[in-house]
Amino acid sequence: MCRYKACSVEVIVRDRSGEVAEYEVPDLSALFTQLSDEMKIDALCGGCCSCATCHVYTDEGDAKYLSDCDDSERDVLDGLLHVRSGSRLLCQLSLKEELKTLKITIAQSE
Repeated sequence: MCRYKACSVEVIVRDRSGEVAEYEVPDLSALFTQLSDEMKIDALCGGCCSCATCHVYTDEGDAKYLSDCDDSERDVLDGLLHVRSGSRLLCQLSLKEELKTLKITIAQSE
């Protein structure tokens, strides 16, 4: 068994068209890059927590495994129309505890 920092996480992503894909990434910043490269998210600000084009929904049960939403992320989310429970910016997500599988849905465009 690998130690937490060396493990990868499986992420199941539902995109805006409803298509589901699975990714295995070393961390969530790699997922941000991969989804940006595949043009599933726009990532206009490059991950600087300012554009919200990487808005995703996470399952409520996964919240304890994810980094906390800080004030700057909350400020960006507060300006969106399609915010709901589990709304996060992918560019700000990281794991704070080991998680085998994470499910996210890419939020509709604003």
